[in-house]
This record gives sequence, C-alpha cells and structure tokens, in this order.
Amino acid sequence: MPTQIIYATALFTLALILYSTAIWSERRSSQLKRWQVLVFFIGVVADAWGVWLSYLFVGQLVFTPHAILGFTALILMLLHFVWLLVVFISGSQQKIMYFRRFGLVVWSVWLLSYLSGFVSGIHKLL
Repeated sequence: MPTQIIYATALFTLALILYSTAIWSERRSSQLKRWQVLVFFIGVVADAWGVWLSYLFVGQLVFTPHAILGFTALILMLLHFVWLLVVFISGSQQKIMYFRRFGLVVWSVWLLSYLSGFVSGIHKLL
C-alpha cells in the first residue's frame, strides 16, 4: 500500500477518534467545553489533511460515491466547526441544542464516508 494512503488512513482514523470524542462528550456532558472545541478542531484538521493526501495520491478529483460523500462530510464538518465557534462564544443554550442535532447528522454523514472508504479500500486490497 502506498505511503500516502497509509498516512491518509491514519489521519482519517485519528479524525474519527477525535471528532467522535468531541461530539459524544459534549452530548453526554450537555456542556460545550474548551477542550472539546480543541479536539473538534484537531479532528477536522486531521480529516482535511487526509483528504489532501488522498487527492495528491490520486492526482485529480474523482467523483465516486465515496469521494462525493467524503467531500460532503468535510464541508459539513467545516460548517459545523464554524457553528461550534459561534455557539461556544455566545454560550446560548438554544443554539447549543440545535448544534447537537446538526452535529449528530454531520457525524453520521462523516461516519458513512469513513466506512465507505474502509470498504472500498478493502475491496482494492482483495
């Protein structure tokens, strides 16, 4: 397996761990804490870096179902992070409630993207 893909896969897995930790810890605690914002940010950066490495490896944009889902998930994660900053700065409980709902949707789309990449990667190895 090419080194770039190994690094990208590691970054996607790191993003899965960090993004999931941030989303689910915030849901469990019902509070948005500074460390969750930082973990969320690092998760988004890890995912974007993995996408960049994958793009460099492929050498062009491809429009497979996995790629479309992945780009959609990354865009949603970026929007979600911007909203996270707005919610964190404002401290509004109403905004946090909507943030949680949207967060679960974004996390689900991102998880589908991760799993579709995992499945398509295994098919290529076989």
